[in-house]
Amino acid sequence: STMQIFVYPPLGTLTSVHKPQVRFRVYFAYSLAERVCAEAGKVEIWTNIYNDEWQGIPLEHVVSDDTHPELIFIDLKQLESASSMLQFSLDIDVAALPAHLHRFEFTVRWRSSHLVDWKWVSGFEHNASVIVYRPLPQTRAPVSFWQQQLKAMLKPTAESELTSPGYIADSWHASSSGASCIIRPQSSDNDMLCRMAAVERYLAFVRKDHFWIIPQYGSSSIETGKFEVVILLVELSSGVYAALMPFSLGSAASHGAVLTVQPSNYLCLQPVSRIRTESVRVAVGFNLDPHTAIQDAMCRVQQSLPPIRGRSTSLPEPAPAHTCSLDRNRGYCTWNGFYQNVTHDGLISTLSAIRNAANQGDELPFAWVLIDDGWQTVDKYDGYGRLHDIYANSEKFPGQLKQTANSLTKLGIQRVGVWHTLWGYWGGIDPAGPLAERYKLVKCHRKWTPVVKSESDVWLISPESVYAFYDSFYFWLSEQGVSFVKVDYQAAFESLDSYDGRSSDASRKLIIEMYDAYYNAMEHAALKYFGRGSIVYCMAQSPHLITRAMRLQQQCTTEDVAAERMVLRNSDDYFPDVITSHGWHLNCNMTNTVWSRCLSKYFIGDWDMFQPQRAESHVHAVARIVSGGLVYMTGRAADFTADSMCDLGINEHMAPHAQPLLDSDCLFADMTKAPVILVSTIVVPGNDSVVIALFNVSSDLAVTPMSLCSMYSTAIERQNGIQGASFTLSTAGIAHPSSGEYFAIYQRSTNRLHIVPSTLSLFAIALLPLKCDTLTMTRMVSLRSPESGAVLYAACLGDTSQYMGAATVERHVHSVLLSSSSGIDSPTLLHAHTKQRQWNIRARVIPDTCNVAFAFSATEATDSTCPLALSVSQVRVSGRDISDSTDWNFDTKTGMLDVKLSRSTASTFVTISLFA
Repeated sequence: STMQIFVYPPLGTLTSVHKPQVRFRVYFAYSLAERVCAEAGKVEIWTNIYNDEWQGIPLEHVVSDDTHPELIFIDLKQLESASSMLQFSLDIDVAALPAHLHRFEFTVRWRSSHLVDWKWVSGFEHNASVIVYRPLPQTRAPVSFWQQQLKAMLKPTAESELTSPGYIADSWHASSSGASCIIRPQSSDNDMLCRMAAVERYLAFVRKDHFWIIPQYGSSSIETGKFEVVILLVELSSGVYAALMPFSLGSAASHGAVLTVQPSNYLCLQPVSRIRTESVRVAVGFNLDPHTAIQDAMCRVQQSLPPIRGRSTSLPEPAPAHTCSLDRNRGYCTWNGFYQNVTHDGLISTLSAIRNAANQGDELPFAWVLIDDGWQTVDKYDGYGRLHDIYANSEKFPGQLKQTANSLTKLGIQRVGVWHTLWGYWGGIDPAGPLAERYKLVKCHRKWTPVVKSESDVWLISPESVYAFYDSFYFWLSEQGVSFVKVDYQAAFESLDSYDGRSSDASRKLIIEMYDAYYNAMEHAALKYFGRGSIVYCMAQSPHLITRAMRLQQQCTTEDVAAERMVLRNSDDYFPDVITSHGWHLNCNMTNTVWSRCLSKYFIGDWDMFQPQRAESHVHAVARIVSGGLVYMTGRAADFTADSMCDLGINEHMAPHAQPLLDSDCLFADMTKAPVILVSTIVVPGNDSVVIALFNVSSDLAVTPMSLCSMYSTAIERQNGIQGASFTLSTAGIAHPSSGEYFAIYQRSTNRLHIVPSTLSLFAIALLPLKCDTLTMTRMVSLRSPESGAVLYAACLGDTSQYMGAATVERHVHSVLLSSSSGIDSPTLLHAHTKQRQWNIRARVIPDTCNVAFAFSATEATDSTCPLALSVSQVRVSGRDISDSTDWNFDTKTGMLDVKLSRSTASTFVTISLFA
């Protein structure tokens, strides 16, 4: 049989339900030959949901059509041998379940008729476990409620349980949906803090090594092994979420700290500096929403940290901002195309060939270039290599970087950057080279790390000389035509255990001070010579940098936030030839945004480069686009064909937008091991739109039901910081009070538009392994005048040729006045204006937008189920009437209007006249 069966909640997993209903869905994908067998079938869940006795509960066969409140976004071509799909559903009200029920199990069985035996979808060892939470009060809870949550979560250690809890909690702050506090060990000489209890599921952000943070998942027993925990998010048995983040308040320059989890969930605390005199604290955030819990904990850490002294007065005047921002334009990195064999001739000939191969005419498919490892003058290109001098390798770059930058400019490249490590090179400075003559060096000892797999001595520029070094280095780079840097191996200071031969305690303090001195010197010089937003921080996911960024965010002015931000690599490297790494890389990046988005005042994200012309290239490209950060490629000329670039779906100009927010259902499970879809949302506030990004990072086909309307509301509420509250529509339209609310949903992969009521329940999405899709969901404006008996629903979808095209909308749909004197394009705005059954609406899009789409639907005011046929009579772009034969097209069946635009350096107004 080729029949495929998909179950939700997934079998073999632990799922929690915080909603009023427990929803079960079973999907059968089958071929034409199996149709009779499947359609005559009966499906049951086999469960102990009502009592200890297991029983079968039948599911209802769902007929999917326009009138049913479930719509399936499935292209059956994705299901290989299947030609049709059946779905069976069962919804059980949580209020109807036994009051004592907290957790139950189930599996699924089916049969084609009562004459045959039941077939089981999986073995009993793969039952699904489901935790059921009763709704918590949505009103503001007193602080005592949250104090009880803390008491239930943090239990005394065995040694102190008869006398005290082992910690002190104070500085409580309460909000509408949660609270936060600071806890500290009761005894300064005891690393053991407490024992975690009442944990149902957890997400731990742990240090893979000194350089990278990765997610780990589990249930009640927190098993992080040897890994240090930077942030711990737990789902408690009460249904409340709690986030814990340690930090240090000692005298050392580093304020980073970590948790370690011992057997039986015992928590230990230690500062990153490893200086025992440091004062370590833990910020705890409680909330009904997991993302807000993490945000609150990180906010409390930021508020508790001291500012960086003298920074605001010591910073130089920034260099002028570069016209080519890294996050608004595509880029190219030399790494996977050349590795450390990059040369001037090789780079220029490759980019020339890419320009020809990509069929771009006189333009390359990217605007900036990063010359990665391999350009510097070092004694050897490996983890032990030492920097000889600041200049480029004259054999590889005979005209130094200036020749290369000039040649790249002639090819159309607008901005050039280079790579180096924070130490200069992987092994520091060559003690026998010219840099050792110009600057004072310090001899340190480096321990074994997963990056450099043996211990060694390294010579580093001393803290008192490092400012002069970076000032000279970046001045020379700026003179060579370089305008940004990727600074790698930043957390390597934590691999040092000796400073100038001193004792371990003295060395630790001096190493931390040098760590901070290097950051200050590098950032100072970059601002002076390259301007804001000119550093890509790499191999830097350490508690030291996170707390440093928080301290910098304290001092961010409105001008700083509006200016270009620095770039932070969001995960470990992209490994194109490691097939099993691709799903993990996507999942790790998306999950890391849960904490990295809290640093968004100072950083934007970098999900690393990717390579075209590979089976997984498209999913990597879309992931970079929705990330809100950098989008850049790597590879040889053969990778950049016209077809491969077209398949990526990347536009030359990318609209800025916020980082994605991972759906709560994806937080506590490793999505690479579950046959469900990784879901995240991106809010586009000016357009009342939410882009829902869908990725299958597992190795199996995934089918997942989603409540999109609920997802939309939750995303808006989180964006506004008002969990559970209503939100206001930010358009000039007046919602017709007797009409329903409608959404326009645009599916990027199929170019389909669906206009659906907000009462629509679930949508089922299917994706093959390492495939993706986006749904742009826009709340439609409803417009009606007293003279008309009809209501128009309208939405501007933005540039639908882009995956984040909704971000091109600068102002959402609104009405304009129609009069004989001013015509259709009058700037006078009304809340609603119609003449008989005619509407005149306008929207505005950002510069460089090439296409814009609209969604329209109309009904009788007295009967929203009675659709009206719509026609478009006129389209004007910034006051100019355009022809329908070449520049716009209206699909009367779907209600979608596509308008072609000429690229403009200014915002573009699109005004449309319709009638029913």
